[in-house]
Amino acid sequence: MFAGISQIGAVHDATRKILPPTPVRFPKCVPKTEDKFPPTRDAGSLVSLLQTVHRPADIKPLHFEALKIHVIPDASPEELIPDASFLPPSKDWDVVPQEELPEANEQTRKPLNNGNLSPGIQTYRERQKELLIDNTAAFRTIRRIPAPVGETAARLGNAYEFYKNLEFFSGYWHDTSIPPKPEPSSEETTSEEEKKDATPPHLQTHIRTGTGLQLPPDYRQNLLTAFVKLVAYDFGCNVSFPRTEPRLHLTPKKPSDPPSYFNSSVTFVYRTPKERAMARAGVVEGPVAALSARASTVFITKAEEWLDLAREVVAVLLTAQQRSREKKTEKRFGEGKWWTTTPRWGGGAGGPIGREGDKIDELAGPEKLPAAELGDVPPPPGTRVASEVKRQIGGINGPSPNKRSKKVKEGGNMQIYDNYRKMNPPGPTWDRKAKYMSIGKVEGVGYDDVFLVSALNHHICVVRARIPESLLEVLDGGEEKEWERVSMWRSKWFDMYLGKERVEAMELVWGMMAWLMRKIEGLKGPVEDEDDGDDGKAEKMDLS
Repeated sequence: MFAGISQIGAVHDATRKILPPTPVRFPKCVPKTEDKFPPTRDAGSLVSLLQTVHRPADIKPLHFEALKIHVIPDASPEELIPDASFLPPSKDWDVVPQEELPEANEQTRKPLNNGNLSPGIQTYRERQKELLIDNTAAFRTIRRIPAPVGETAARLGNAYEFYKNLEFFSGYWHDTSIPPKPEPSSEETTSEEEKKDATPPHLQTHIRTGTGLQLPPDYRQNLLTAFVKLVAYDFGCNVSFPRTEPRLHLTPKKPSDPPSYFNSSVTFVYRTPKERAMARAGVVEGPVAALSARASTVFITKAEEWLDLAREVVAVLLTAQQRSREKKTEKRFGEGKWWTTTPRWGGGAGGPIGREGDKIDELAGPEKLPAAELGDVPPPPGTRVASEVKRQIGGINGPSPNKRSKKVKEGGNMQIYDNYRKMNPPGPTWDRKAKYMSIGKVEGVGYDDVFLVSALNHHICVVRARIPESLLEVLDGGEEKEWERVSMWRSKWFDMYLGKERVEAMELVWGMMAWLMRKIEGLKGPVEDEDDGDDGKAEKMDLS
C-alpha cells in the first residue's frame, strides 16, 4: 500500500543534489588449483591456519590455497547442473501453443523426493510471462499510478513481491532497461513546451534519490529471497531465515586447542515437511541450498575481492557442514568439561551476589521485627480520615483507579543469581526445529554438491561448490586426510533489471531446484519412511 513512500520526500526537495550513479563492479578473484595438488602443509594444520583469520585484512591467498579452492567463472548452465536434463527445455516449451499447455503440463511433471510432482511447462510459462513484464508498467502497478490512455495495468501475479523490492532498487540504482538521459549542462535551458511535456513528479516511476552504496542491505536480501521463492515454492521448498546464527565450526584435532567458528549472514532454502502439523510448527528439512546477499559495491583492491570470495567460501562450507549433520546429534561446546560441571569457589556455597546482600539487610531491619519489639506507635490523629477523603475526591476527572503496586514480588529478581550458580555448557548452536538432511546428495561419491545463489549490486549468480567429505572431517577435528580440490562453478551475473536475463536466471534456479529435489531411485522418501524408526526423533523435536 505504501510502496515507494521512501521516495516521496525527495520529490518535493528539488534543491537536493543527487550523486552520480554507482558504477557496477564485480570481484575478479579466481584462484586456481591443480587437480592433483601437492600439499604444502599437513592437513592437521588447516584448522590452525584458518584460526589465524581474525579480521578481513588477515585473509590471504594462502588460505584459499590451503583449502584447495578452484573457481571456474562464467560457467554455462550445463556445467553448473550436474545433470543437464533437469534444465527446462526452453526452446521446446516456448513453441507450445497456449491451448495445449494443460495437456502438455502433465507430461512434463516429474516425481520429487517429497512425494509430489514437480512443476511443468504451464508453471514455467507463467513465471516467464511475469518476469518479462516491463519495469515501468510493473512499477506503476506497485505505486498505484494509473496506466496511460490505451494501456492496461500490468498484472504481476506471483511476481508482485519481486517487483515491489525491485522498485525500491530504482531509488538507488539506475534501471539499466532504460537508456540513461543526458544530463543538461548549466548553460542549457529547457523550453516551456518541454516543461509542459514532462511527467509530473507524483506520476514518475523511476526516481533515484541516492546511490547504490546507500541502498539498505535488507533490500537486496528481500529481492533475492522474492526471486528464488518464485521457483522454490513450486518445488515444495521455501526460503527461511535461520533461527540460529549460521556458523562454520572449526575444531582442532588436539583437545587442548580451543575450537572457533566463522559466522555468516546467509539464508537457506529448506524443504517444507509434508505433515501439516510439523509444517505449522515451523519444522524445516535441509538445507537444500543457500542464499548470500552482500552489500559490497567497491572492488578496487585485492583485499576486497578476497573478502567477498571468503564470504562465499564460508557460506558453502557451513551449508555442507549442516547438510552432513543428518542422523547426528549435537555435542555442545564444553559438555562434560570441568568448567561446566565443577561448582565455583572451589565447591563452596559462596557469599551473596548483587542485591542478595540488600535482601539480607532488609531481613535484619526494623521493618521486619515483630510489633511487640517496636511498640505500638499509633498514627497521628486525622491522618486516616484525610487520606480517605483524598481518595474519594480524586483529581479533576474524579477518583483515580487503584494503581498497581510497583513493588516487586519478594524474591522475584533473585532467580538470575540462582541461574548464575548453575553450571551449564553454552547454549546449543543447532536449530531444534530443523531436520538436517543432505537433500539431493549423490551417495557414495565422497563429496556433496552445494548450491549458493549469490547477489551483488542488482545482479545475481548461481554457484555450485563440490565439497569433499574428507575436508569436512578435517574441519570437525577428524583424522588427517587428503582431499580433492574444492571446485566452484560460477555462472555469469544476471541483471535483475533486464527481463531477458531474469528469465535466464529463473531457468538456472529451476534446474538447480529440479536436480536437488529429484526422486532418487532406491531411497525412501519422506512419505514412505514414516515407520523406519525415525518416529522417535520426530517425537523429541520441539513443536511448541
